[in-house]
Amino acid sequence: MILNLHKHWLTAIIFGLILPVTSIYADDESEPYVQGRWSGTATAGLVIWNDLKDLEPAAGGGFDSVGFVVEFAGHKHVTRWGSADVLIGADFGIFATQSDIPGITEDFTQRGLYLTPSIKFRFGERSRRYLNLEAGLGWYQVDFAELICDEDIFNNIVCIEIAEPFDEDSLGGYLGISGGFGGGFIMGLKVHFADFGAVTGLGTDTGYLKGPIYIVSLGGASGG
Repeated sequence: MILNLHKHWLTAIIFGLILPVTSIYADDESEPYVQGRWSGTATAGLVIWNDLKDLEPAAGGGFDSVGFVVEFAGHKHVTRWGSADVLIGADFGIFATQSDIPGITEDFTQRGLYLTPSIKFRFGERSRRYLNLEAGLGWYQVDFAELICDEDIFNNIVCIEIAEPFDEDSLGGYLGISGGFGGGFIMGLKVHFADFGAVTGLGTDTGYLKGPIYIVSLGGASGG
């Protein structure tokens, strides 16, 4: 029980501060609301997944708990609710972490992706300062793969998959907070929850893989 509480302390602290912060942005004078505007984002950052570090493969070694993520999202303004604009859309993300778990010739890589229809409550105006409270539900997929990567004749990195001992998908969801100052910049935090069950393919009793998965990102925003 103590371990479970420790894993969730960051989630509790961050989202416990959400309501006081939104009241600051809600007091801002907003530009006129325009229904039907689209807002898009492209971000990159870090994925932090502590459950990966706890796995115990039979071959030895382990996964890093910190990796890289890229995400693309698009949302449409559909209405206002109190002092917030309400946006409906979807998020698509790809993430990966490395390991020192030996395969046939290379160490294994953890790969993942998610596609989550989502809703945002935006306080403030994107052309000045703004804050989004976000939530999504959707599909998550994770695998462990042994990849051989090299440059082609055009200096592009090309990877060939030679083994995939674990491949699982799950329904899940996330809670998030994001915002920025000015029209073109956004940064945020999302906490994803999904349950991929017992890990197979790396030996018996390797461990259990589930959330929370923390994603910290920054990037660009366009549209309204």
